[in-house]
Amino acid sequence: MQFYKDGFRGGNPDLKTAAPGRRERAPFAPLPKKVDVLIAGCGPAGLCLAAQLAQFAEIDTMIVEPKPGPLEKGQADGVNTRTMEMFQAFGFAETVKRESYWVNQTAFWMPDPKTPAHIRRIGRTQDVCGISSEMPHTLINQARVHELFLEVMQNAPARLEPDYSWAVKDLAIDATTEDYPVTVTLENTGINAGEVTTVRANYVVGCDGARSKVREAIGGTLQGGAAHQAWGVMDILANTDFPDARQKCLITSAQEGNLLILPREGGYLFRMYVELDKLNKDERVSSRNFTAEHMIGAANRILRP
Repeated sequence: MQFYKDGFRGGNPDLKTAAPGRRERAPFAPLPKKVDVLIAGCGPAGLCLAAQLAQFAEIDTMIVEPKPGPLEKGQADGVNTRTMEMFQAFGFAETVKRESYWVNQTAFWMPDPKTPAHIRRIGRTQDVCGISSEMPHTLINQARVHELFLEVMQNAPARLEPDYSWAVKDLAIDATTEDYPVTVTLENTGINAGEVTTVRANYVVGCDGARSKVREAIGGTLQGGAAHQAWGVMDILANTDFPDARQKCLITSAQEGNLLILPREGGYLFRMYVELDKLNKDERVSSRNFTAEHMIGAANRILRP
C-alpha cells in the first residue's frame, strides 16, 4: 500500500482527508435527487463497489439497503485467496488473517469398505496450492467482512454510508438523454414503510440478490439451474469425539447423505452443512419447515458411530 504521496503526516493513514461539499447525513436528512451511481444492496458485492467508489469524492455515490441496518450475523463465510488479495488492496487483509480460521487442509471421510455403515478417513489434502497465492483460504463471519468494508467507506474522502430501510421498487431508463437517464423508484421499508421517492442516476448497479428488482426492471433473467436439494446449516458448539472437528471435512455416508464441516473462527464453534432431503422442481426449502432437530438428527446419523 502507498500511503504518503505528499509526505508523511501523523495519524491513521487509512483515514483519508474528508472531501468538501459532502452530502448531509444527519438523521432524517432528505435523500438526494440526483447521484452519479446508485448501488442497490449492501451485500459483499455492493459494499465492495461502494468502498471503491468512496475513494473518489467527485463521483456522487449512493448505496441503498432494505434492511434497517448492517448485517448482524453472517450468511456465507468462506473467503478464497483471490478475495484475500482484494482485501489486501483495501487494507484489511491482515485483520481478516488475524481474526479468521485458516483452511490449510481438507479431510475426506467415506464409508468403510469392510463395514459400510461406518465411515473412515480416506485422506487429507492441502487446501490451497502453494504457488497460487501468498494468501490463505480463510473462514470469517460475513457480518465482519461487511463491517470492514463499511469502515473503508467511512474513512474514505466521500465518507460514504448506506441509506438503510430503502429498497429499489422499480426503475425506468430515458433513452433520449444522457443526463441522469435512470429514474429509480425507492420504497421505504422502515419507520415510514410504504413511502416512495425517486432518485435520478447516471448508473444503477444491481447487487440486490437472487430476486433482484434491478434485474427484473431491465428484463433480465437469472441464469443457471437449481440442485433441488435441501441442506441445513448450523454453527454449533458440539460435544463430540469426531477427531477432525477442527478441520475442514467432506463426509459421505453409505445411506444417510453427506456432511461438510467448516471450523469457525475463534477456536470453539464449527459449521455443519447437512444434507436433508430432495426437493421437487420449483419447491423452496422453507416449505418443508425443517428445524434444528432435523439437522441435528441427520448429522448424528451421518457421523454415527
